[in-house]
Amino acid sequence: MDTRRPNGHSGGRSRAVGNVFRLPPPPPGLSPRLRSAYLLLAAIASAVATIVVPMCPRLDDAGRPQWRVETVHDGDTVTCVDPEARPWKIRLVGIDAPEFGQPYGEQARQVLARKLGGGHVRVEGDARDQHGRLLGTLWIDDRDINRELVAEGWAWAFGGFATDEGLLAAEAEARRQRHGLWAGPDPVPPREWRELHPAHR
Repeated sequence: MDTRRPNGHSGGRSRAVGNVFRLPPPPPGLSPRLRSAYLLLAAIASAVATIVVPMCPRLDDAGRPQWRVETVHDGDTVTCVDPEARPWKIRLVGIDAPEFGQPYGEQARQVLARKLGGGHVRVEGDARDQHGRLLGTLWIDDRDINRELVAEGWAWAFGGFATDEGLLAAEAEARRQRHGLWAGPDPVPPREWRELHPAHR
């Protein structure tokens, strides 16, 4: 899911659209010789930018590489493309969101999708789970998205992935405030729900 908007076009400035670098048309009144030279330079600039622009990693305000969000599968699993253009399926580490078909499962997915609506995140983590997914924490600037989901009541802290004390405290507060899924009666942890619904394992 890439929700970036194309760069706006202003006056005679050059711009990059997608992976193509575009220059404005030649100014009126150029002689045929100057017009030909302008078009040649424009073609060279476009070719160079087409090669170079995709190789330049997108950075956040602190200069850290960002990954492009491609798909939000559910409330704790996404696919992102790293700065080397490699896709990764990422399981948000330390949390467990409701499954599809489980109460609040679709709401949790929608909340995560809205949080990632800018289209880019920073990913921290290099371990894998038993399904080969990358275990990662998603960051937008200094916002820990994994923790936000727990704090807002859209996921449990999941001890199976070495939950930290901060996540446990966030879950306890969400329970106390009855945020998100904690507003419902007797929420069932996803791991227990999966045991009762083997097709969702």
